[in-house]
Amino acid sequence: MTENLPVQSQTTDVAVASDTTTQFITFYMGKHFFGMPIDLVIEINKNLNITSTPLAPDYVLGVVNLRGHILTAIHLARRIGLDYTPPEGIAFHNIIMGNREEPISLLVERIGDVISVPTADIEPPPDLLAGIDIRYVKNVCKLPGKLLVIMNTDALQSVSNN
Repeated sequence: MTENLPVQSQTTDVAVASDTTTQFITFYMGKHFFGMPIDLVIEINKNLNITSTPLAPDYVLGVVNLRGHILTAIHLARRIGLDYTPPEGIAFHNIIMGNREEPISLLVERIGDVISVPTADIEPPPDLLAGIDIRYVKNVCKLPGKLLVIMNTDALQSVSNN
């Protein structure tokens, strides 16, 4: 009787599905639609208090205290060279990302959804991408009505600004 159980085929189907899609946390800065792999995101918070840090690069707005852990707060638009004026009174969302030993807080305008994208639809970025420093773009994916810009998280976390 046990040879008729469909458990083996269901496990195989799940493995195949995860190999053919990638999940992304999505977020917005102005009209731009960004994403990063879900496994790189530790958590998402809204409006954490930011303490400014003197002499920091312009893209570092300061530090945030997340349950006793001090994290660098990076303004996404400034970091990637995006010409962006935030709406008045905006409360940035904090995407806590990176490795658990040295996470950072990436400040974004608005959080989107978690989406699954077929891996075959993910493409290398074009040589030019309107107003974005291409060093911070790992891939792109054309979605109905918009372009998902997949962030190069290693470059976002890098200390270098060159």
